[in-house]
Amino acid sequence: MKYSYIEARKKSIISSEVGLVLSFFGVIFLFVIGVILYLSFKIDTFEQNKLAYEHKIKQVEYQTSKVDEDIEIIENSIQKSEEIHKKNIFFLTSIQNLLEMVPDKITLSKVELESEKLTLYGVTPTKDLYNLLLLAPLKSIFDKSYTSFYLQQNGWYKFVSYNSMDNNMTIFRNK
Repeated sequence: MKYSYIEARKKSIISSEVGLVLSFFGVIFLFVIGVILYLSFKIDTFEQNKLAYEHKIKQVEYQTSKVDEDIEIIENSIQKSEEIHKKNIFFLTSIQNLLEMVPDKITLSKVELESEKLTLYGVTPTKDLYNLLLLAPLKSIFDKSYTSFYLQQNGWYKFVSYNSMDNNMTIFRNK
């Protein structure tokens, strides 16, 4: 017996509308999973690049510090060379002044110049000539002057003159 004029439809657990909605959610879910995987891959790539750049930055900072140290060493070397150059110029002018101070009749055979003393070796015709022409300028420069004379066979005198300054003044100022 039939009580209905229409035939019964087949009933399914999932209707076509629900299937469409579920397939839509499935596609969206797969798309979201794909985006998440893509983004996690890109984040890992960016992290690796970041670490590589941080390493390069540390290398550049280390190289920069080495270059700064080299610059400092070079600047110190330049400063020391300028000081040595100044001392050499002072030494040269001191020697020139000393040689200009020696009269023509007195002959020097050896000169020893140190920071606080000057030793002259030479020959003079007379003691008085030495005392008047060379000893007077030496006494005006140095605090202590002492000269030893040795008579030679030809009548001339060999001399050794020791001249020194007190500690508060020096010929060469060491800085």
